[in-house]
Amino acid sequence: MKGVEWLRNYIREEGIDAKIIEVGKASTVKEAAEELECSKRQIVKSIVLVAENEAVIAIVDGTSSVDLKRVEKLVGKDVRVAGREEVLNLTGFPAGGVPPVGHNCKVILDERVLKNERVYGGGGDENHLLLISPSEIVRDGVIVARIRK
Repeated sequence: MKGVEWLRNYIREEGIDAKIIEVGKASTVKEAAEELECSKRQIVKSIVLVAENEAVIAIVDGTSSVDLKRVEKLVGKDVRVAGREEVLNLTGFPAGGVPPVGHNCKVILDERVLKNERVYGGGGDENHLLLISPSEIVRDGVIVARIRK
């Protein structure tokens, strides 16, 4: 299983400008926004999808939900939301702690996330968040498209 320390090492080794922040509990957008006293749009959700046994990470802001039909058009396969156990098996991270970086699968970022200077995403578990610029998320071949409903 991956976790906070794995993510900390990953961002250091890859030279990613990001910081892991310890919080009381932030497994939901509401908890994270309240904890950080920020807008739900500044929180990003890394939604793990399954496309024929492959993981696809769809990243949207905290006020949006993923439009599965739009994602299906981009990946050319049917997709569904992964269950909690599948999230861990596919990403190595627990549901609620999946970061927006560090994945060996297709990652799609909703274009509206780029309107933020910095965002908070999963930090490896429900007690940590990753403060990162959206430009750092998209630097490794991430697809940017409208995937929100």
